[in-house]
Amino acid sequence: MRIYPILFLFASFTINADELDVFFEALNKDYLFNEIVYENESAIQKSNGEIIKKMNQFEVHIKQPFEESYYVSETEIDHIDHDLDQKQTIPMDAINSPLIKAFLSPTKAYLNNLDIEIIDNLFLLTTETQTIEFLTKGNQIKKIIFLDNLGYRHEITLAPKHG
Repeated sequence: MRIYPILFLFASFTINADELDVFFEALNKDYLFNEIVYENESAIQKSNGEIIKKMNQFEVHIKQPFEESYYVSETEIDHIDHDLDQKQTIPMDAINSPLIKAFLSPTKAYLNNLDIEIIDNLFLLTTETQTIEFLTKGNQIKKIIFLDNLGYRHEITLAPKHG
């Protein structure tokens, strides 16, 4: 009789591993995005751009309302404000962002070490200070929702970038 619970446990891990594989694949795609930042229920800021995933790093290029680029690696973030012609480098150890850690995930095993709860097509990444919701469809992220450290709600809608 004890065999059945053990088999059930193996089945659960297999399903979660498969779902985590799909999430890992989704994190490693290029996307176009639209972001809306809310204070209470009022939209206070909108931006759009693209996320380009590369080996162990990614780039975020904001097109509007201001042109900015972020080059994110395991050791630092280079921020370029194209409108003001300024560059700033931020060491990664000064940043505590589970969102950045998820997109930097170099392996599925690394992603597996993060606190991720899976509910259907919703992946909840939780840390001591923040919870980030990733809504997916198949192997694509459709929306990311989180509260920043000032209490503003961010909703980022994503679409695959082709070409």
